[in-house]
Amino acid sequence: MSIATSTRSKESGRWFHRPATRPTARLRLVCVPYAGAGAAAFGTWSDRLPADVEFVGVRLPGRESRLREPPFRDWRALAEAFGDALDEQVRSPYVLFGHSMGAMLTYETVVRGKSRRPEHVILSGCRAPGVQRALPAIHDLPDEQFRGELGRLAGTPREVLANPHLMAVLEPMLRADIQLAETWSHRTPPPVPVPVTTFWGTDDEVAPPEAVAAWRTLAPHGIRSHGVPGGHFYLQDRASEFFRLLNRELSLC
Repeated sequence: MSIATSTRSKESGRWFHRPATRPTARLRLVCVPYAGAGAAAFGTWSDRLPADVEFVGVRLPGRESRLREPPFRDWRALAEAFGDALDEQVRSPYVLFGHSMGAMLTYETVVRGKSRRPEHVILSGCRAPGVQRALPAIHDLPDEQFRGELGRLAGTPREVLANPHLMAVLEPMLRADIQLAETWSHRTPPPVPVPVTTFWGTDDEVAPPEAVAAWRTLAPHGIRSHGVPGGHFYLQDRASEFFRLLNRELSLC
C-alpha cells in the first residue's frame, strides 16, 4: 500500500464508527445522525440489529473525534466527501439510514450518483426536498435565543446547553448543521434511484406527517412508510416499536 493510499484510507476512516465489526454480515446499515449529533447518537443500535447486519455509524466533521475539523456549510461538498468515504470504507451491499439532517445527506448523496448506490435508503423524520420547512429558522439567531431554541427542539442535551465552555466549542458546528438543514430545498428535486422507506413521528412538528408523505412522488422504485407515536425524536422515545419496524425493513433488503 502506497503512502498516499494509506493516508487517504486513514482520512476516510474518520467518517465511520464500527463498535462491533461483523465481517460475514450480509448487509451493512450505515446510519447518518441528525444536526449537531455524531455516531454516539445511535447508542446501542449495534446490539439491537439482527446478527447478520453490521452497524456503521457516521461521524461528520466538527464533532467527537473530529472536533478540530471545520464543519461543512455546503451540501455539494458534504455529499461528495461523504460519498467518497463510503466508496473507500463501506462494502456493498449496504443500506443508508438518516434521521432529519442525516436523511437530507442520505438523499443528497444517492441522487448525485458519485458513489456506489445502496440497496435501499431509510429516511427518518425528514420532509421531502420540495416541501418548505415547518418551523421558523433559528440558525442565525443571537446566542441566547439560539440556545433556547436548541433546548426546545430536544436534540441537544440539557447538560451541553448549560455548559458555556462546551457550547462555545460546539456552537459553530451546531449552527452550520442547522443552517444546512433549514436552507435545504430543491425546486425540481430528482427522484431517489433506489427503493425508499420513510419513518416519521406522528406528532413531529419539525417534519409533519404530510411533509414526509411527499417522498412518495420521488420514489419510482417503491416506498414503504411507517408512522411511530411521538415527536421528532420518536426513535429514542419509542425505541422498541421503532426497532421492531426497522429490523423488519432490514429483513426485506
